[in-house]
Amino acid sequence: MPTTPKSAHKVSQKRRQQLSLARSSKKKVNNTLDNETPSVSASSRKLSFGKGKRESVGGNDSRATQEWLIIHVARLNELVSGLCCPNCAGSGLKINIDPQNHGFCSSVLLECSLCERDRYFRSVYTSTRLQDESRNDVAFDVNVRMVLLAHELGMGYAALKKISKVLGIPSLHLKTYQRHNRKVTVAEIERGLGSLHRAREQIRQAYAEVDTDVARLLMEDEDAVINISVSFDGTWHKRGFTSNYGIGVCIDVLTGLVIDFEVLSSYCHACALKNNAKREGKITDQEFESWREAHTDCAKNFAGSSKAMEQEAAKRMWARSVSCHQVRYTEMLSDGDSAAFKEVVALNPYPGHEIVKLECINHAHKRMGTALRQLSKLGKLGGKGLGKLTPPKCKALQNFYRGAIINNQGSVDKMKAEIWAGLLHNMSSDDNPLHTRCSPSWCWYRRAEENGETPESHKHHTKNFLSREVGKKLIPVYHRMSSDSLLQRMQHGGTQNANECLNSVIWARCPKTVFVGKSRVEAAASMAIATFNDGASAMLAVMDKLWLQCTVITVNACSYTDMVRLSKANIFQSTRVKRRRQSVSTAKKVKRHRQEIEEGPTYGAGMDI
Repeated sequence: MPTTPKSAHKVSQKRRQQLSLARSSKKKVNNTLDNETPSVSASSRKLSFGKGKRESVGGNDSRATQEWLIIHVARLNELVSGLCCPNCAGSGLKINIDPQNHGFCSSVLLECSLCERDRYFRSVYTSTRLQDESRNDVAFDVNVRMVLLAHELGMGYAALKKISKVLGIPSLHLKTYQRHNRKVTVAEIERGLGSLHRAREQIRQAYAEVDTDVARLLMEDEDAVINISVSFDGTWHKRGFTSNYGIGVCIDVLTGLVIDFEVLSSYCHACALKNNAKREGKITDQEFESWREAHTDCAKNFAGSSKAMEQEAAKRMWARSVSCHQVRYTEMLSDGDSAAFKEVVALNPYPGHEIVKLECINHAHKRMGTALRQLSKLGKLGGKGLGKLTPPKCKALQNFYRGAIINNQGSVDKMKAEIWAGLLHNMSSDDNPLHTRCSPSWCWYRRAEENGETPESHKHHTKNFLSREVGKKLIPVYHRMSSDSLLQRMQHGGTQNANECLNSVIWARCPKTVFVGKSRVEAAASMAIATFNDGASAMLAVMDKLWLQCTVITVNACSYTDMVRLSKANIFQSTRVKRRRQSVSTAKKVKRHRQEIEEGPTYGAGMDI
């Protein structure tokens, strides 16, 4: 345990150094992206922490190349039609399917139609049973695999029925599906918890490598509590803040690994059914109270509104961070859309240690764009003409604001100077050049002066020109978005991209359009986190827990998925791809804006009346 708490300023200074080290492979990006070099992606850095330390799945040496195939019965009959019957030596062997099935498993019958006495008959199931002697109900391998497939694809029982309908094969009974679904859910949740446990160990090791104080502390006591920076965000199962389920996630900023999560549920299906039965008079009040006392596994763990789920998740994770994980989340990178930070500070989970708020630069970038677009709709600021605040100019100013923050990480004064320089640069004219704060790296005027040349006329650089009247109207927005308090929270230069990426992975496994229970949401979050931290090979451990043999095809497919993930992530880091993505996005917005102006009002409430 630390003997003396450090001041918030010193902690922030050290964390800024750690974040800079974590991004040491990245080149600072200027406003034109001319000097940017390809950098290592976040996925590469994240997966490299667990390289060589991921769990191995049993049976590596005995994996089969292929265990399953889809084949038509007629093709099997062609295969056996030329074989001789062991009894009559005739060629009357034929394969039939027993009409009594066991889910996706069927019984294949091999019989001879020529035998007159003691007809030859053999039968075998199309699937093996799981080799789990500890279970009373030894399930068929294929049935458990199909339920696992449904989880991997974000599907449910109805989707499996559609698969059966298209292929023309029997499906699972609902009760059988529910039994196997519970087993798969437990295995996925356990795999997620295992991933979190390993991530916490890797995070402690990573902080020890970049901070000598932490290294010395952990050498004295390996269970000592350390201070870390986390990115926190909440997500919901349904849009519109009417969701029954919400998830809060903490991701370590230094390593990019998920360290903790919390699933909140304001709905329990069993309780809803019993309440309906009570309301309809099917059960008495006494029977309902007796059931409620015995109902110990209620899925409802939150009684507030959907909007309050994010702050409640934050409070729970901060409250247990020391006792359960031996860490303090002393710096919180969040978007500011909820009261999570205020609630955590009011909770005071770490007496003697201050919690510092960090701002996501992407959300500040978004707020800047929103403010500029709102101004362009007021009075005569927007519209056509030289010096007007058009959507392309709003986008250019918005991107310059973000670039000024990224290029000057760690210095509030430099951030503020470059932000204002961007506005003054676009307000400059031949009569009143305002380039004293500009940098030669992006300003054509200053570059010419440094080279001893006479700058060109501003008439050749009117793409983003703003008239003096329009520029004055933007000053209050720039004052608000360049305040010292806001810029100090963005000195780190970090974003919540990792949280947004994880959110998409979670809801790909549990779509927002499908009604599910809390256990399914928790399983989806657990496997999404395991995949996010450890890669696609996380599924191999789940299959091992379910006694499903992993074939060479399965292992190679997981490796290929990780390879594609890393390859795409590294490609998206290149200068060419970034520049192309920005140009395509800008071109689409300009085209859409022109179309809306040419077409006029085409859609709105009551337009056809």
